[in-house]
Amino acid sequence: MGRKKQEKIGLTFFTTFQVAKFLGVSPPTVVNWVNSGLLSAHRTPGGHRRLRLEDVVAFARAYNYPVPHQLTGAPDSAPPSARRVLIVDDELDFAQTVADYLQLKGNFEVEIAGSGFAAGVAVARFGPAVVLMDILMPDMDGFEVLRMLRKDAQMKKTPVIACTAFRDAAVEERARAEGFDGYIEKPIKFDRLMEMVEDALRGGKRA
Repeated sequence: MGRKKQEKIGLTFFTTFQVAKFLGVSPPTVVNWVNSGLLSAHRTPGGHRRLRLEDVVAFARAYNYPVPHQLTGAPDSAPPSARRVLIVDDELDFAQTVADYLQLKGNFEVEIAGSGFAAGVAVARFGPAVVLMDILMPDMDGFEVLRMLRKDAQMKKTPVIACTAFRDAAVEERARAEGFDGYIEKPIKFDRLMEMVEDALRGGKRA
């Protein structure tokens, strides 16, 4: 009985050192998060901090830290699913609206990445079949993110659709020249977006 309980704790609670290693920060940084109330922790009878798996994952997602597969149980590189869509957009309200629509109307599995960096992490874990990409983002623009994705063997032929507020024929021309598989302007027409996503899936991977 005692042994089973210890195995369970070992799988669901972590030290500050382990959390630091998972998130790629220093142990004092994790301690500061705990002391400031950003990250929940409890102390053992011996006075050591222990952090719950659920709290660590929630913190990482809330503050845009990559969630390592060791915490989620997912493989290092997830195979693409036929109905998975990744939305890369720093306008999170817009992204969530699009995600809700695709989930409710198209029965898609949708994930949102709020930056170019987060997109790279999400691709490895989520394995999207289609990507909707904003052009203007703070850390890197959509063209840079597209080039980054095309260097990934898993994403080299995955359809990527530019979804942007730019109303400029030159931007659309550049998007197609750089390898985007589609282009749609904001504010988007949801029925048109659905058609584009479905067409991308039916067309399979890029030639």
